[in-house]
Amino acid sequence: GAAAGVWSQAAVIGDSRHAGAAAAARAGHGSSTQRVAPAADPIASQVSHPYPVFAARGGHDFIDFDEDLQSKDIVNSVKDGYDDIQLVKRYSTAGFGPSQGRHANLNTIRVVAKETGKSIASIGTTTFRPPLVPEKFAALAGRGFEPVRLSAMHHRHLEHGAQMMVAGLWMRPAYYGTKSGSARAIEREVRAVREGVGMIDVSTLGGLDVRGPDAAAFIDRMYTWAYEKQPVGRARYVLMTDQTGVLIDDGVAARLHERHYYVTATTGAVDQVYRQMTWFNVQWKMDVDVANVTAAYAGINLAGPQARAVIEKLDSDIDFSATAFPYMAARVGKLAGIPVRILRVGFVGELGYEIHCPSGMGEALWDRLMQAGRPFGIAPFGVEAQRILRLEKGHIIVGQDTDGLTHPAEANMEWALAKKKPFYVGKRAIDMQMAKGLTRKLAGFALLDASAPAPKECHLVIRDGDIAGRVTSVTRSPTLGKVVGLAYLPPDLAEPGKRFEIRVDGGRMVAAETVAVPFYDPDNKRQEM
Repeated sequence: GAAAGVWSQAAVIGDSRHAGAAAAARAGHGSSTQRVAPAADPIASQVSHPYPVFAARGGHDFIDFDEDLQSKDIVNSVKDGYDDIQLVKRYSTAGFGPSQGRHANLNTIRVVAKETGKSIASIGTTTFRPPLVPEKFAALAGRGFEPVRLSAMHHRHLEHGAQMMVAGLWMRPAYYGTKSGSARAIEREVRAVREGVGMIDVSTLGGLDVRGPDAAAFIDRMYTWAYEKQPVGRARYVLMTDQTGVLIDDGVAARLHERHYYVTATTGAVDQVYRQMTWFNVQWKMDVDVANVTAAYAGINLAGPQARAVIEKLDSDIDFSATAFPYMAARVGKLAGIPVRILRVGFVGELGYEIHCPSGMGEALWDRLMQAGRPFGIAPFGVEAQRILRLEKGHIIVGQDTDGLTHPAEANMEWALAKKKPFYVGKRAIDMQMAKGLTRKLAGFALLDASAPAPKECHLVIRDGDIAGRVTSVTRSPTLGKVVGLAYLPPDLAEPGKRFEIRVDGGRMVAAETVAVPFYDPDNKRQEM
């Protein structure tokens, strides 16, 4: 049959008899019969289905699905005098679609041949435009390239013995010390921040300048909280959602002027934030300019109980006293002769100053802060210590403690949703999701047995043998002396005091208890001092 290249009905019957006799002979029945090739059948030897194309009695017999063309459209083209295949193509638009005729051309040619009484060969084909065939992997093979960005202080980190890690497109210090002593190095950095003063390179944070008469109204639409009445010189937490209500980024918006906001974004999401801002403003047409200034600024976070004492040792036109520069304030001025934008924020849960300066001056500012901090035992700290510090404070990391479906209420961020605003991007979707009720909630937990093995991120919460949630962040806290973390739990397990189990490596179950966050300094006295 067709598997052997025989298609016409008469030839298939004859071929089948010979094949059956040969099979029987091999099985020991009857005499051996050699297979005889079927008689030549010019049409049957060229096509594998009825030729050319038969019209449907009812419904539609599509030839070109790209262009919604049926057999009758090709027939009518020929009847209208366009009987050359090139004219048929242009008159009917056959082969104009995304497939460029790769699906439709052969049957189009067959219909034209039938209607004109010519052979397929004489009809010919239309001009194929590249790519005629997909590119081969061999043509695409080559050296891989991944762009790498270095902060202005990169070489200072290497000189101090930093072990570097990739964060987005950036290289950042994971910790300072040898790989074999990583645990001790990270704990040392955590204690430096909690007990004295430390500083971390935060140049990788996204930075956006939003300027113009409509700057406040624009920020108010883009983020979930209220910003139009935000005082100049104050910073405010920002939470961004997309149109489906999914949480996609957070940061801080500092109002530097009535018409100027400096907005920070996470390292990995700043391009997405910038894209969303510009995309919406194309539609809104507000009088505002949005500039991605991430590469223009270097950033240093100086944090710890001695942070004010260190920064006050440098010449500045900024008053750093607690009354003049309170928590969540923003100031513009000069520090050690370097122009700076400074935000008093507390991501690590301590008195802290996030200092942004022109990137070309970042290394100089780093050196001057290190020199001013030596009498106080200042130490640089890396991303690993920062993650522990922020987790002890219960602060989330978007993309780690959230996923592609997380809306703010699930992440315990309802406090960041303006109740009286008529609109912000994602508001309608969030309102609908909250009306449906929560099926999970991000909650803090602590292991009941301090000696038990610590879970890892994405280890499963188990209740009655079934999966009930998952761990998003976890650490063995040097400050608290126990294992703490964040996990998505059913709402009834998310209340403090509830107990559950987590399945760790090897299938072992460890007992945990839901606890209130923040784990450390719940009254925020240290970051507001």
